[in-house]
Amino acid sequence: MVIAILALVALAIVLFEQAQGGSDTVADLGGRVNTSDTSQVEKIAQAIATAEGFYAVGSRPQRNHNPGDMTADLVGASTGTDGMFVVYGNDQDGWNNLYAQINAWLNGTSKHAGPTSTIADVSKFYTTTEQDSWAANVAGHLGVSVETELGQIV
Repeated sequence: MVIAILALVALAIVLFEQAQGGSDTVADLGGRVNTSDTSQVEKIAQAIATAEGFYAVGSRPQRNHNPGDMTADLVGASTGTDGMFVVYGNDQDGWNNLYAQINAWLNGTSKHAGPTSTIADVSKFYTTTEQDSWAANVAGHLGVSVETELGQIV
């Protein structure tokens, strides 16, 4: 089941990129970035967005413009909520919220994680279901192990 979902997400990304002329810039894809040319924060954000299903057409993260499927609005730009999940008016506000969360982890200002926290550690509080699958998905997207510390992701 998880493999089928990942395959559908990958297909959706490819089709979306083809429809957009293959461009991978933040402005062109509402925050989606090419991991070969991006910062540490953007790479982690894209991996989380993939694990959360943001690229799946019609998914809650996509409908809510919330690539991290986050429950807290750290940037003060939300337009409401969908259950416990924050809703934004556009993808960029959602990306900015996810970037703010990751920056807090990397600079040690988060109460939940820091730069020495592993992807597996983050999965224990970031998601309440399928934590091992989520961690494997994020790590796989980044090309690292689930035991990789956030600060070591380049």
